Amino acid sequence: MNAEIISIGTELLMGELVDTNSPFLAAELAKIGVEVRWVTKVGDDPELLREVIERAWERSDLTLTSGGLGPTSDDLTRESIAAAFGEKMTVQEDLLVHLKGLFAERGFPMPETNIKQATLIPSAESIPNDHGTAPGWWAEKDGRAIVAMPGPPREIQPMWASYISPKIKAQNPDVAIVTRNLKTFGISEGGLDEMLSPLFQSKNPYLGIYSKQDGIHLRAIAKAATDDEAWELIRPMETEIRRIIGDGVIWGVDDDTPENLVASRLRSKGLTLGIMESFTGGLLASNLAETKGSSRFLGGSAVVYRDDLLSRHGVDPGLIEEYGSTNARVAEEMARAARKLFDADVGMAVTGIVTEPTEASGPVGTLHMGFAMGDDVSSTSGHYATSRLRLRSRASTHALLGLVRFLSGLPPQSLSLRR
Repeated sequence: MNAEIISIGTELLMGELVDTNSPFLAAELAKIGVEVRWVTKVGDDPELLREVIERAWERSDLTLTSGGLGPTSDDLTRESIAAAFGEKMTVQEDLLVHLKGLFAERGFPMPETNIKQATLIPSAESIPNDHGTAPGWWAEKDGRAIVAMPGPPREIQPMWASYISPKIKAQNPDVAIVTRNLKTFGISEGGLDEMLSPLFQSKNPYLGIYSKQDGIHLRAIAKAATDDEAWELIRPMETEIRRIIGDGVIWGVDDDTPENLVASRLRSKGLTLGIMESFTGGLLASNLAETKGSSRFLGGSAVVYRDDLLSRHGVDPGLIEEYGSTNARVAEEMARAARKLFDADVGMAVTGIVTEPTEASGPVGTLHMGFAMGDDVSSTSGHYATSRLRLRSRASTHALLGLVRFLSGLPPQSLSLRR
């Protein structure tokens, strides 16, 4: 089965919104054995919208649209599908009652413009929207289907998981797709490509390489008649990847994130964490605060840039005078100070140069991080040549993964990443 994705909305073409639905749907379709051949963005123009839908209908087994299901005059996805099918939209009483009920729950009457959200054509059935007012459409004719979904990711993603993906999978009962995502940090994309070159020639399983904010991901995708058979194809490739690049470079798999790994380690050991950061400007604490149960292990965080404030927070002014505030020794002292400041079991600190380098500090993008627990203290350094925002994100990832290594008793990992 092949598929086409159409993202609808003039705001996408004007750069006012970033299309996140297309990559989401493409990734999800790959997991269930559907090949995406085309992705199109189109504005809220009835003629252009009808053109791209009719073209998709002619050449694709499955067409997925996102957006254009709202109640306003420029929401024209239903009308365009109806025109492509040559069918008339009619109001469905059950959908209308449900829609009015949603508005009643919110405490105000339903505007007349919303009535079109309760319409269908003869070849379509509605798809429940558990997070919004616009139901989707599954329109099927002559062995092909068009699936219309709302635009907001908070609506389309649960609709996909609960209703659309299971239905597509049921139409491909003899195809099983499994994926394994190995997440690395410390080797460049080009370096990994060179090391794993023979594996990238494999067709099944297929191996892809992707540069992400938290490092380089290696994704293996296998297709077989059953999940077990597909996993039997994946396992030898994963074993070979780990043999070639070493387990020390692979920090996580699949849905792992650096902050979740840190949270898991701290919770399992019953430890609390205090943070002092300058280089990352509070990003470390912000990322950790997003994890489940963060209040149980996150003692506190201090964002400190000025040298005199570092001294006031417990960092030895003699060290700052001797080494400057952006130094591995100072990062260790900051970690000790953070541990004491927040009465925590573990201290973590980050300092570095984002702008205005000095001869002593090193170039822009230089990071030093320190870790302290009991009598143990450790530090490591990194350098990232990239934009300010991406630089802070890379530094946060490096620091969090450095803390995982520290808590696991592993040696620190110094890095110089140019991408």
